[in-house]
Order: sequence, then C-alpha cells, then structure tokens
Amino acid sequence: MKKYTHLFFDLDHTLWDYDIHTREANKEIYELFNFSKWSFFTFDDFMKIFHEVNNYLWDKFNHGRIEKIELRNSRFNLILGKLGVNEDDIPAGIDEKYLEIAPIKPNVMPFTYEILDYLKPNYHLHIISNGFDDVQHAKLKASKIHHYFDKIVTSDSSGYRKPQKGIFDYAMSEVNATTQNSLMIGDNIETDIIGAQNAVMDHVFFNPKKIKHDLKVTFEIDSLEQIRNIL
Repeated sequence: MKKYTHLFFDLDHTLWDYDIHTREANKEIYELFNFSKWSFFTFDDFMKIFHEVNNYLWDKFNHGRIEKIELRNSRFNLILGKLGVNEDDIPAGIDEKYLEIAPIKPNVMPFTYEILDYLKPNYHLHIISNGFDDVQHAKLKASKIHHYFDKIVTSDSSGYRKPQKGIFDYAMSEVNATTQNSLMIGDNIETDIIGAQNAVMDHVFFNPKKIKHDLKVTFEIDSLEQIRNIL
C-alpha cells in the first residue's frame, strides 16, 4: 500500500453535517421571516424546493456557469418564486441572514473527531472545498475542527473548482505534496472523486447513504471510522 502523508478532506457532507445544519438554519429563516403567512406551502414543501434550487445553483457554480454572487443572491428568490410567492412580496435580507445562521452550526458527521484525532499525529491534514472562504472558515471554527488542518483550500483562494484539476494542483503545491503521497477523501462523486481522478490522485469515496454507482474508486467507505482500515 502506498504511504500517504497528505490527506485532503472535503468539508460539507464529509466532516461538517450539512444536511442537519441546512434544516436547522432554514427552520430559523422560516420562522424569522414568518413564511407561515403564506398558507399555500409548508416547511417541508419549502425544504424540498430549497434542496432542488440549492443543488441546481451549486451544480451551475461547480461547472463555472454562475459566480459566487449570483449563487448567494438568487437562492431564496428562486425558492420562494417556485413556491408561488410574488416577487414583490419576498422580504429583503433572507440570503444574508441565512449566511449568518448556517455556518455557525457546530454538528459534524459521526466519528469526525475520533478519526481526526487518530490521523493528526501522523499525517498532514488539509481541506479542499468548493465553498467560500468566509463560510468554510466559520464552519470549521464553529465545529471546533479548524485546528486539525494545515491548509484550507477553497474556490475563493485557489481560483478553481472541483472537479477541475487546477484546485488539486494548487492545493498540493501550497503544501509541497505530490499525487503519490496524497489522498482525497470526499462524499461527492462528481466533484471530489472525479476531481481526484482528473488529478490522477488516489481517493476515498465516503458513501454513508450507500449510493449505487459504477465508478471505479480507489477506496470506498460508509463510515469515517473505516479510514483506519485504509491507513
């Protein structure tokens, strides 16, 4: 087995529990802006459309079809519009408030602290994320995992987005790593795993939902604690 010395983690859905935090933050948004006054949709309806729109926007961002400002500023207008709210009735400031609330949620995926404690003494740990500097640093600090990582690479700091090879090249050059001694760990096949393959880099597909796929991966796990079996 190769001797890896640099481990690059994705953040959202891999270490930081994005799903729980998204629901919690949106519950606060729903109540703060009194969305219940629109009786033609429920909170669950709102969450369903939130995920559809959010995934759509992030897919466009990851493929370079929109920029950061459009992703941030159009999200809730699109969501509420799809739910039938008149554009003139949409309150101002929802996007800004969401970005205040969501990143300071502290929950992490199961076994995050245990596996980072296990890895930290023997490996250089880093983050590669398509998220933005302000938000990702806030998430790392809120969840008390910031100190585990030597380098935080984002789409902001690198100028690239996974699955582009450039973000991996940038990350490795920043920490003096090579593809031979590096391992990428992430939950997203298209960005993390295909991105690592584009960089000719070994990778771990973290697949807690046991999604079926036909991609040939270096390693696959459904729990972070299984990283012990690889390293």
